[in-house]
Amino acid sequence: MIGLAGLLRFKWTYLVAGLILGGFGVITYFSAHPSKPVEVDGTEASYVEVTKNNSYDHNELQLAGDSNTYSLDKTSFHPALPDKVYKGGMIQIWIDQGTRTIIAITLYDANDQNPTKYTTDVYDNPANETSNTQSGGLVLGTVGAILIAIFALWFVLGGRRRATQLPAASTGMPMAVPDAQSAAVAGSSPGVSADGKWYWDGAQWRQVSDDGTYRWDGQKWVEMGTVYSAKGAPPPPPTPTPTA
Repeated sequence: MIGLAGLLRFKWTYLVAGLILGGFGVITYFSAHPSKPVEVDGTEASYVEVTKNNSYDHNELQLAGDSNTYSLDKTSFHPALPDKVYKGGMIQIWIDQGTRTIIAITLYDANDQNPTKYTTDVYDNPANETSNTQSGGLVLGTVGAILIAIFALWFVLGGRRRATQLPAASTGMPMAVPDAQSAAVAGSSPGVSADGKWYWDGAQWRQVSDDGTYRWDGQKWVEMGTVYSAKGAPPPPPTPTPTA
């Protein structure tokens, strides 16, 4: 199974991830809205603290007779929320409309008296929910754009790298092959010479690039692909010796 580190070796990973994050960013940004508190009353059935990697993450609350699980971040409330609530105690919560996120909560004492209300910034200032959500959308969009830029840069540099791998002779004409050594041979099959320096096209020998990945077709350099040894062809021309 390919892990994250393995996927990062492929340029297409950055494009896909960038498009996904960018899409979520756009959706998040344009779906931002002021908070709309919705009151829910009940009695405590379960109140637990959830941790991840040995660090606090959030609290989850369930009310008696209510199948929903509500969540809250106790660090965002003022005054500070107590670590525990009374078992079966009366509770009032306000959730952001369309979510199960608690943005305000009222707790009572052991006798369900003396209520204390705890609120969050988005409850006290509903418009802040819009700016907070839009900021999150901008972050997602920015990360997505960076990933797409990495893909584009990789794609461009990869294309240039392939271009630089073409033999220097590709900017001009390869050396001419003497006619005496390039006569067509009936029954011969295309392929490369034993030393890999020449390609027999069925009629004449053509030069092969120094890295063995391209061959000259008479007008331009073309990629070799999968080739086999030439059969029934005349001996190839002598390979030219590089001069200083």
